Amino acid sequence: MTKSSVPTTLTVEQAIESARRIGEQVLAEAADTERNARHSEALHEQFLQAGFYHLLRPKMFGGYEFSLREFLLVMREIARADMGTAWCLTLASGHNLQVGAYWNEKAQRQLFDGAYFAAPMTSAPSGTLTRVEGGFLVNGIHRYASGVPYATHFSGHAFHEDLPGVVSNFIAPRDSYEILDDWGNTLGLRGSGSNSVKFVDAFIPEEFVLEGITQLSIDPETQAPGRMLHGNPIYGAPTLAFFSLELHSLALGAALALLDEFEALMTTRKTVAFPQTLRSQDDFFLWRYGTARAKLDTAVGAMDYAGRLFDSALIESDRVPFKPAMDTRIGTIAGQAATLIWDATSDYLFKSIGSSAVTSGSRVERIWRDLSQWWSHLATSMNDPAAARSARLLFDGDQKIPVGR
Repeated sequence: MTKSSVPTTLTVEQAIESARRIGEQVLAEAADTERNARHSEALHEQFLQAGFYHLLRPKMFGGYEFSLREFLLVMREIARADMGTAWCLTLASGHNLQVGAYWNEKAQRQLFDGAYFAAPMTSAPSGTLTRVEGGFLVNGIHRYASGVPYATHFSGHAFHEDLPGVVSNFIAPRDSYEILDDWGNTLGLRGSGSNSVKFVDAFIPEEFVLEGITQLSIDPETQAPGRMLHGNPIYGAPTLAFFSLELHSLALGAALALLDEFEALMTTRKTVAFPQTLRSQDDFFLWRYGTARAKLDTAVGAMDYAGRLFDSALIESDRVPFKPAMDTRIGTIAGQAATLIWDATSDYLFKSIGSSAVTSGSRVERIWRDLSQWWSHLATSMNDPAAARSARLLFDGDQKIPVGR
């Protein structure tokens, strides 16, 4: 794959259309993707040729600099075809944004030198960084590296051997770590390529390490050299809202697919009770479908609103800093959308779709397992404490933000 193989220009409309077209093949391969714990090389090549790994890549290095909201609209279409595939693609390609924001120019010129850039990024610290001349030796195993099968790099967090308690975010090229064959046995998201990676005395240059900085504590006002380097405020984006919007967008795509499946059955399946009629003519099923659709419509609106807040806060950040209060506010809006997604799928769609639609290997069964795995993810379990933190920041005077603006 060469840089010239990627379209030189790309609009969000073109990218969404490509995602829908490729999504047909994503869906056709979904069972194989799950069985193999990753999507195929052929699909990976299609993602490359469509420019999906370049959506958040800086223009300086041949990317398109989509907004986060635009990027997630494209990824949602892939998730509507298969959430596991989308998880693998999104969690590797999305981190073009963090690299473009938080690593310095020397590092970026090396990291973005290839035909494409893709890197999982895990937040739980593991292993060690040992200081040596010119850089660090990395040792340890990092779990849940979603997107690693087709990654060019890996980004994780590790403890410093010479600085007790200090954790740093680092990034390492593909030839420095081993991908472990330990993914595919979870309830859902088996096709997400979330293998562990192992480092053994792997050398990385000092510019690949953000010393004493983590993705959860990073300050975009003072620790984002990419904003000035690229002249685009998106490369000064905070991380908490980004991660919430990213994961919940994928769940929304899967939930919309389940709604599609339910709708199709409404027009082909009959009720059990006499007199039997099509579900589309039965008040009970109409109520179930209508309520679920309204909840998902509301979730779409909430996610779009949160994405617009994220984009507008970045644009305004030269005048009004993008503070933690706004970051957590956006994350909690996405969190409420997540609750709507789960309510619609678990209490309305899955509950009444019928056992015959949930046979082993069916699309409905796979969607349900993928969504169940997402619902147990840290990003969803942290919704409640995140809401409390958001309110505390406001009452502590971090930033006054009127509702609806």
